[in-house]
Amino acid sequence: MSSPENNKAYLGNRELSVYRCICYFDVFQYPLKAREILEFSDIQLTEVELRLAIEELKNLGLIKSSGDYFYLNGVDPDNIEKRGEATHRFLKKKRIIKKYASLIARFPFVESVAISGSCSKGLLEKDGDVDYFIITAPNKLWLCRTLLVAFKKIFLLNSKKYFCVNYFLSANNLVIPDHNRFVACEISTLMPVSNQSLFETFLSKNTWISSFLPNRVGYDASFLLEHKPKKYLAGLLEVLFGGKFGDFLDKQFFRYTLSVWEKKFSDFNKDDFDLNLRSRKDVSKHHPRGFQKKVLNEFELRMGKIKGLTY
Repeated sequence: MSSPENNKAYLGNRELSVYRCICYFDVFQYPLKAREILEFSDIQLTEVELRLAIEELKNLGLIKSSGDYFYLNGVDPDNIEKRGEATHRFLKKKRIIKKYASLIARFPFVESVAISGSCSKGLLEKDGDVDYFIITAPNKLWLCRTLLVAFKKIFLLNSKKYFCVNYFLSANNLVIPDHNRFVACEISTLMPVSNQSLFETFLSKNTWISSFLPNRVGYDASFLLEHKPKKYLAGLLEVLFGGKFGDFLDKQFFRYTLSVWEKKFSDFNKDDFDLNLRSRKDVSKHHPRGFQKKVLNEFELRMGKIKGLTY
């Protein structure tokens, strides 16, 4: 097999796009099938163009394949087996995940729920959590979040295994300001659970993701629930706290939570705090591990290895 350093080959746009895609998912130790490379490449590609690009990258010794999967040269092929195990684990737990997702959808002031994180890619790691992206009623985001967190702490003994509620948006603020490959992939793989109409409105407000993923269309609707009005306690709480008193409580919970986070995560600078713990009236983001930045940095490190092969 020829070496790119020896033959001074340069990668064209198609090869670069395919390589970027494989590099990005390698951060997660996630080998890809050809169909997935096509969906997550950042330029428009036909299946023929994809095959040609893959062959060129293999000839240059930059990627390898095993069965239906493609991955970076030098990467442990055992990742294929690990991916299969995570997929099997997700499918095995799909019923219980749907049960918890349905529970969250019935909470007061929850307007729409979607499964996010690794589960939205059909994976559940052995020690992984099930993450949720939640859209709330306007002016009730922090009240809604507090009710969900209180339920988790009291009734689930603070276990987030199937109940990791870490990203909230208000229904009157559906635009995500962070435009990058990580966020585009996360939005494009969200699996809606409730209120399909509002979820699709959210997607329509974030069409910028097509600049990163022009081949990605549609979404996995296998978790969608039939729309039903909220009953009993949830409905009563929405009536009781739907007015000004609820707005007042929302402001108090917002101020309290923000003050706690500012003390707890005082080591974050202003930009990192906003990126990982964005806390405003209409958004709550709780990613204290700084995962987005770590992923993008790891991606850039992998891309740096072919710096001499780009024009």
